[in-house]
Amino acid sequence: MKAAKKFLGLLKENLKSKLWMIAASWYVFGMFCLLFSMKMTIPTGEVRSLYVGAGNTSFFAGMLIFGVLMGAGSFRYLYSQQKADLILSLPFSRKQLFAAEYINNTVIFSSALIICKILFFRISVSMGYSQYEDSFFSVWAGCIVLILGFLFVMSLTILAAFLTQNAGYMVFLMALFFFGPAAGMYVTEKMFQIFLPSFYYSETLETLKGCLSPLPLLENAAGIREFVDGASWRIEEHFFPVLFLLFLTIVLLVINFLVFQIRPIERKRIMFTFKPLCLLVRYGCMLLAVLWLIGALQIFSFGLFKTVFVVIGIALGVPLMHGLLNMLIAYDAKKFISEKWHLLAELIVVVFVVAVFAIGGKKEGGLPSKDQVDAMAVVLTALHSGDDSSQMLLNMNLTGEEMERAYEWVSVNGEEENADYEILIRFDLKNGRKRYCRYQISWPALYGFEEIFSGKEFKDGCLGGMRLASLKYYDVRWTNGVEKFTLDLNEEERQELLEAYKEDLDALTFFDIRTQNPVGRFDFISMKNQGDVSGYIYPEFIKVQGLLEKYGIDSTKSISDYKITKIIVDKYMLTQGLLYHWDSLEWKKTFTNENDIKELSEGLCPEEFCVDYLLNEKNPDMELTVYYRDSQGKTVNSVKCRAPADPAGNEALKELLKL
Repeated sequence: MKAAKKFLGLLKENLKSKLWMIAASWYVFGMFCLLFSMKMTIPTGEVRSLYVGAGNTSFFAGMLIFGVLMGAGSFRYLYSQQKADLILSLPFSRKQLFAAEYINNTVIFSSALIICKILFFRISVSMGYSQYEDSFFSVWAGCIVLILGFLFVMSLTILAAFLTQNAGYMVFLMALFFFGPAAGMYVTEKMFQIFLPSFYYSETLETLKGCLSPLPLLENAAGIREFVDGASWRIEEHFFPVLFLLFLTIVLLVINFLVFQIRPIERKRIMFTFKPLCLLVRYGCMLLAVLWLIGALQIFSFGLFKTVFVVIGIALGVPLMHGLLNMLIAYDAKKFISEKWHLLAELIVVVFVVAVFAIGGKKEGGLPSKDQVDAMAVVLTALHSGDDSSQMLLNMNLTGEEMERAYEWVSVNGEEENADYEILIRFDLKNGRKRYCRYQISWPALYGFEEIFSGKEFKDGCLGGMRLASLKYYDVRWTNGVEKFTLDLNEEERQELLEAYKEDLDALTFFDIRTQNPVGRFDFISMKNQGDVSGYIYPEFIKVQGLLEKYGIDSTKSISDYKITKIIVDKYMLTQGLLYHWDSLEWKKTFTNENDIKELSEGLCPEEFCVDYLLNEKNPDMELTVYYRDSQGKTVNSVKCRAPADPAGNEALKELLKL
């Protein structure tokens, strides 16, 4: 009983030193509630700050800030020899001092967070932003996740304080804790790209990024990047990051407890409390910096002589970083040239790691054998009239004969570097592993892509319209790049249109895409948050065009069929630089003569429909702005267009290209 009373006294005295943090936490979280209650509308781009769940950006930022501040404010006496001697001479064990700091910090943050979160939720319900029944679980889940995140951030900060000898070094080590793992993943990915040109993506690396990097882990646990309201926050979607966050928080708590028990209080003119940590930081920073330099030098290689730049990166980076680390660790500029044995060891470590990447790249390079592959996905990145490349890789699943055709085509035409077009490939191996590769193909190889494109499994993975089963909960919008309409159709008519569109898509060939421009586009807009789908309409889509004509829309109408008042042509000159390219206006010309306008408008395509300009050869350097009158002839509008790269049969365009 006496020991408990004594510990309560310690808690009380410790709490008195944190009055400023109590006031700050209540002020900040209280202001979130006050400012929210004053909102009459939802500002654009601020939707996530209104969530009642864990994805609220304001409370998430508060969690990060208070985690760092309370962690840095704890155990401050360790940086003063006099204060450390005084505090540690009091009749309290180090276990009690440690527990008092953790308990008070957790109570201060949690009490302010929970009460203000509930108040925020009540305000949200009263203002109609949330439904009580739907969002109540999200409120408490958000509180738990944010408290876990606070303990995690605070523990990392406290660990940095335990392991360093002053506040400046503590900030350096904190930055290393918070951003070092992400930097390590970045340079690892960069090394894969350098030594394995066909490398595109690694699921293992992405998982490690989300688990070992503190900020991405916190974001994944809270769902901070998700565009869903608080009621849609589901624990099953965040179960692994939340569980891993809990595990790391417990591990850090145990580590901090053990380190505090053995940490010496004697002040030293060194950077770190323990010498092994000094070596770990030295070699870790050395590796990160030199590998980053090797990756940065590759922009000067243009895909050639990579070995030379690797050697230059090692030869320059190791001595330079060795000297800088000597100065930082010893806190003495005169130590730049010292620790020569460390220099040799660092050189050996860096060369060894680079050699591991080089040998591993050669081992992983090349296509897996056909017998190892269970399924495939092939994405031609120049084909923009399909889904996004990442979605195609996810949705496409080529098996059987389609997979065999795709594999043979890739094995014959795939090159690792220096070709015309890029392809992305996902191999589903029979051992359960997935390999994501990037290859290049030459222009003649496109002719063989026709057989792959015509397959049903390819089109199902490439074209979102093929995967739609019903338009029951969709609005249908049509545009030809000049006019736009929302079709007033009942459910049966929408379904009839979808079936006709899928039949026309099924007959679409890769040759059509390379030789024809889209004459329109459908946008299927979901009314149930199922995801919107867009799809282009080509001249050969006879069934779709027949239905649109039935609904009163002339889908064959092109730009030249409108009353054009003038056409302004801008010709740009592309200048290529070492690090980037830029466009400059070479000349500009305006056409108002009816004959010139009539001839020039033939073959023009709205810029928004020129998505496959790399395949059907549009002129990328010339932009035409067409001013036209609408169907009623009353309003003058404008549309950006592109012209064919080949001006055959168009004398006005030929004259333009001669300028």
